[in-house]
Amino acid sequence: MNPWAQRAMMTLVTLGLVVFVFWYSNHLLSPTRRTGEPIRVDIRLGSSASEIARALKSAGAIHSELAFKLMARLYGGAEDMKAGEYLIPPNRGVLEIIDQLVAGNAEAQWVLIPEGYTLSRIASLLDEQRLARANEFLRAARRSPTTLGVDLPVSPSGLEGYLMPDTYKFPRKASEQVLLKEMLRNWHDKIYQPNRELFAASTLPAEKIIVIASMIEREARVPEDRPLISSVIRNRLQKKMPLQIDATVLYALGRHKAKVTYKDLKVKSPYNTYIQRGLPPGPICNPGQDAVLAALKPAKTDYLYYVARPDGSHIFTRSHQEHLQAIAKVKQMKTADAGLTEAKSP
Repeated sequence: MNPWAQRAMMTLVTLGLVVFVFWYSNHLLSPTRRTGEPIRVDIRLGSSASEIARALKSAGAIHSELAFKLMARLYGGAEDMKAGEYLIPPNRGVLEIIDQLVAGNAEAQWVLIPEGYTLSRIASLLDEQRLARANEFLRAARRSPTTLGVDLPVSPSGLEGYLMPDTYKFPRKASEQVLLKEMLRNWHDKIYQPNRELFAASTLPAEKIIVIASMIEREARVPEDRPLISSVIRNRLQKKMPLQIDATVLYALGRHKAKVTYKDLKVKSPYNTYIQRGLPPGPICNPGQDAVLAALKPAKTDYLYYVARPDGSHIFTRSHQEHLQAIAKVKQMKTADAGLTEAKSP
């Protein structure tokens, strides 16, 4: 074959490869079907781009996981795709699907309600996720539970403390009342029902157990401290001592602070356990299962005080003198930690 013919042949082969690559790439980005019913795909919270691509491929919404991941990165949506249950319409290609996931146009959305969140924080979170109107959510949650048709041993004054911390998949068009009822149902299934016998055997009514659990939730930073904090609360109640729990002061103030000041301790509120004896009138957050169990099963101790170490764990003591010594020890720890940090600084 003469050189001219060879060059012509190579040109044709190269052109053919370019056409094939272009066609195949376009095919990988094109819709998997042009007609038919939408495909339902559930993207869980925390899913990576690879996991999202796998879910879409398994459902038949895309041709190639690799093509989807590459386009998500090139297109800038790899980190912005949102969890939820999506309906992918026919005739929707990879770029359109990425747009849908980034926009969060889902039929239902996954949302995590962390342990220790207050009603206000839950309302704000749901509002940010466009699942509820914060004001309407709070209005419904602060009414008597009977307005929701709820038959549970919860406070008649509102639902603070009874909204189960968990991961939920909420329909986008659900009302605030529907969301509240789902969280209450979950609380019944995961808190009340498994511990029904413990609630019945307790010397305190269920409402007060949840108040104690909410304080434990906000105070404890390590699991082993929960039953010990519970015992301090019970011991102080028995001796008619003020509970003096900082978390209740923060709840009274209505905002979080890294450090509670002496001025804060004087805030006039029934939730301020430095100036009010006994339990506060209601829960100060929505506690999780472990905090409720600690409230139901306090450790058997004669501790009356505790103070937090720098690592979040607590030193528990029996007398005021021991408590002062523990405070001095914690101050030494903080000074040592500050010195170590300064020494490590360049």
